[in-house]
Amino acid sequence: MKKIFFLVLVLFHNTILFSQNLIKHIEPLSWWVNMESSNFQLLINGNNLKDYSIEIPDERVEIIQIKNLENNNYVAIDLEILERKEAFNFDINFKKKGQIIEKHIYKMGIKTKRIMKECTFNSSDVIYLITPDRFANGNKNNDVNQSLREKKINRSKSNSRHGGDIQGIIDHLDYISEMGFTAIWSTPMLENDMEKLSYHGYAITDLYKIDPRMGDNELYKYLSKKANEKGIKLIKDVVLNHIGSKHWWMSDLPSKDWINNYEKYTNTSHVRESLHDPYSVKSDISSFSDGWFVKQMPDLNQRNPILSKYIIQNSLWWIEFAQLSGFRVDTYSYSDREFLNTWNNTIQKEYPGFNIVGEEWTTDKSIIGLWQKPNLDNANSSIVQKYKSNILSLMDFPLNDAIIKSLQPKEQKWDHKLSILYRNLAQDYLYPNPNNMVTFLDNHDMSRIFCQLNHDLNYWKMAQAFLMTTRGIPQVYYGTEILLSDSIKPGDHGILREDFPGGWSGDKNDAFNSEISEMQKQAQIFMKILLNWRKTSTAVHTGELKHFAPSYNNEVYIIVRFNKNSLVMLILNNEEEKVDIFPKNYIKQIDFETSRLNAKEILTEKLIDINSPISINSKSFLLLELIN
Repeated sequence: MKKIFFLVLVLFHNTILFSQNLIKHIEPLSWWVNMESSNFQLLINGNNLKDYSIEIPDERVEIIQIKNLENNNYVAIDLEILERKEAFNFDINFKKKGQIIEKHIYKMGIKTKRIMKECTFNSSDVIYLITPDRFANGNKNNDVNQSLREKKINRSKSNSRHGGDIQGIIDHLDYISEMGFTAIWSTPMLENDMEKLSYHGYAITDLYKIDPRMGDNELYKYLSKKANEKGIKLIKDVVLNHIGSKHWWMSDLPSKDWINNYEKYTNTSHVRESLHDPYSVKSDISSFSDGWFVKQMPDLNQRNPILSKYIIQNSLWWIEFAQLSGFRVDTYSYSDREFLNTWNNTIQKEYPGFNIVGEEWTTDKSIIGLWQKPNLDNANSSIVQKYKSNILSLMDFPLNDAIIKSLQPKEQKWDHKLSILYRNLAQDYLYPNPNNMVTFLDNHDMSRIFCQLNHDLNYWKMAQAFLMTTRGIPQVYYGTEILLSDSIKPGDHGILREDFPGGWSGDKNDAFNSEISEMQKQAQIFMKILLNWRKTSTAVHTGELKHFAPSYNNEVYIIVRFNKNSLVMLILNNEEEKVDIFPKNYIKQIDFETSRLNAKEILTEKLIDINSPISINSKSFLLLELIN
């Protein structure tokens, strides 16, 4: 009896030793029994997995196929879930010579039932873009992590980590809500274990792990929950095109074709036109799609079917795990086109209506329009077939460019600055769904709008009024509401991603409590009124848009948003002197019936007689709302 006990103890002891060395990663981390597809893939990483057999002794799960990768340290397993109604766990046994060397318990949950079109972001929202390392430090204890490569924070250096985190966002959800924002897009918060520049989040080193200097996976899920309780949606920034050069894959690649141009570094050509060029050659297309964005960001080969499945499941996992309300996709067009369509189709099958906005940085509307999911009733079928795409939304860089160029001083009397804005919207026929485009004045990669508009508060206000009134889904970069500027070195990424004042204890200024300059207070109050008004304006959310072209002799631009119940009119004046406008003359030219004589001026709530002339000062605007 003693001998038997001794043998069991030895076997148990050996199992513990093996368990410390055999399996390193099993991903996805968990799954759900009632997903639309009963099949999913596990990617397992360990030591010499070819030497082990794998079994799942559970009748609720069937192994469809075990795929050995080029690297013996990896294996992919295709599974089918046979029990679709109740959550359960199953064992994954790793055996050698008939004995179980290591056992892992895998969790299968129940997918939450949500009507996605009711909880995803849309044109009724205003998105608040946050760079979390620069927004607020809610937990000083996670500022430094000695297990990661960049071990210091230094707020005096623009490109160092500053210590902002998830808890900092949670702590200020009331501020975000009270300002009038209804969605948060945070730049990536997944692990970025890089030697430097790890703060921005775009060189991801673990696709299933929140960076410990930000918090952890559970805290990210809690952020989503607390934000939703306050009527704020959470949008995750997704990077499909590349990973960080210190991703754990890079020290032990699953296969040689996991990374494009792995053996010889090749930078992307950035010639995005090649994807739509009817005369392009394959080498030009691959030079754009397969080149690395930068040396620190290896380019993923999504034509590898195992990697493709891995990335798609990773996206599905985060949607369900964190109950997300949308994705923003970094460097969208740089990924493989067929993969992007499969990725989008799979997400829409699992979460119909889940909104996704892609970044395609070009001011050419014709290029962006070819990326947005076409309206098949109106689309040119030959173009759709050749350049098929199905992403629902894109960042509207062309409109951003037009706003900035329009709101500039007139150098000559015959300058027609506002006509640039008019002509841009006049080309909205190039967009299948203009109302689902994400509009913005600045973001984390470009100079602050206050700086771009030469610190002219009047133009800044005109720009914000237009952004909140025109079609689309507005996005505001954190700190824009208090006139943050990168004037020290315009366009420098570390500087334009300035710390939000008040996000750190001991800050001289505190924008969360309006302890800022008088001009900043004025801007903050202006934005708060504008944003909270927009929350309730259905005419702006989904109403029809009409606009009146600036005349040759009059630098005035008018846009109108309306539905059967209300009408909103924005009048922009870029003349050198005030102008008089008769609102009724414009209202009667559109299909809006009203017997009302007065409209409300949004910022002051004053009543305006629409039949009488209204004076609008130079470099100013008037925003009216008429409700039947």
